[in-house]
Amino acid sequence: MGLEMSQVREPAFDRAVALVLRIGAFVCFFIMLAGLLAGLFVSGRIPLAIERVGVLLMLATPVVRVLVACFLFFREEDNRYGWISLGLLVILLLGSVFGIGEH
Repeated sequence: MGLEMSQVREPAFDRAVALVLRIGAFVCFFIMLAGLLAGLFVSGRIPLAIERVGVLLMLATPVVRVLVACFLFFREEDNRYGWISLGLLVILLLGSVFGIGEH
């Protein structure tokens, strides 16, 4: 019985996906920290806007992770998981655009 492509995935695949999450988390942290520090020294809405950018990037990080996974699945010719990832990406984007689940 032969192994499917998803069973022999390279460690580089997992490292690439983990790197996206790690970079996203660090960037979001530093942006939100910058907004917090700006709030200590600057009055007005600028610090709040910086913090909102950090939160939006934090929300976008898992979407970017799915996008990277989708690209890597298709590049490795693991079409089953590539199409699943693409479907998940479409669901995530539709949910964010149309506010599905919001009351």
